[in-house]
Amino acid sequence: MARTQRERREETVGRLLDASIDTIIEVGYARASAAVITKRAGVSVGALFRHFETMGDFMAATASEVLRRHIETGTKLVAEIPADQPVPEAALAILQDITSGPLNAVIYELMIAARTDEKLRETMQRELAQYAVKIYDAARALPGAENFPEETFPVIVTLLTNVFDGAAVVERVLPRPEIAAQRMRVLTALLTAALPNAGP
Repeated sequence: MARTQRERREETVGRLLDASIDTIIEVGYARASAAVITKRAGVSVGALFRHFETMGDFMAATASEVLRRHIETGTKLVAEIPADQPVPEAALAILQDITSGPLNAVIYELMIAARTDEKLRETMQRELAQYAVKIYDAARALPGAENFPEETFPVIVTLLTNVFDGAAVVERVLPRPEIAAQRMRVLTALLTAALPNAGP
């Protein structure tokens, strides 16, 4: 059966996004040109710009796809947490796995580039703001999250995310296994201490 125009478009866009993600992981954002990405995708540069008006729009779609995959993976892993496993430790392990994986390197590359690229910064602000809401909603749905006050919970979620994001970037260059080995224990203790009934 012949594919529809929409199916062909979706396939081409999917190949372009996969190629963009793989290219940024492999050679970094700075070397991920339209020519390199489209060659990897097996399409022409013209095909890219038929679907995306600018490279900024294409990078926005790349970021959006990475973040979509993160939410999908995180949701699946949270649903698979065994009933007898403490939720804080399990949730922290999931966050660590997602932030330290090669896929998240795409987001780090785009965020670093956005520091000095105003258009990309606007794109990343929009994508990351939407992602932050989804992360917060996912965290709020975890068993035990209701015990944290509404005013401090967003701060806790952001701090934990930033810890793992920072570790993923720094430890790629300067691995410190002695610190990494203690991270979960310390963060779990901090989470417990943040509960209103944790005591002095």
